[in-house]
Amino acid sequence: MIKNNVMKKLIFSALLVLSYSALADKGHHHHGQINVSHLKNPPSVEVKLHPDAMSGWNLEVVTQNFKFSPQNVNQEHQKGTGHAHLYIDGVKIGRLYNHWRHITGLNSGKHTIKVTLNSNDHQDYVVNGVVVGDQVEIEQK
Repeated sequence: MIKNNVMKKLIFSALLVLSYSALADKGHHHHGQINVSHLKNPPSVEVKLHPDAMSGWNLEVVTQNFKFSPQNVNQEHQKGTGHAHLYIDGVKIGRLYNHWRHITGLNSGKHTIKVTLNSNDHQDYVVNGVVVGDQVEIEQK
């Protein structure tokens, strides 16, 4: 009887750990990395948010040494090209295939808007061990 209770507790604990790990990783995909640290001019990105006159925000994604190539998504990596991933409050919202996106539907309060640069085959571009990306915090009224 004691062995059964101990086993049940161990199994329950393991399930809790696995459940937490799955929830903590929600929205983050691990596709690998492309190290561009050796490049003289590696890809870079700057995130700018502009309040929209009608509603929400207009996200501007300013890139250097990077070209959006939506026609090549899910294909082999091509140096300096790809798409971006958009995250709001740590949750992946989707892909960006150009420099602009309208964002609506945010609840009142502070939000973190993050953009990362990714290759055609969804790998993260990385410089010195850091994913090429940028983020800003906004206050939604």
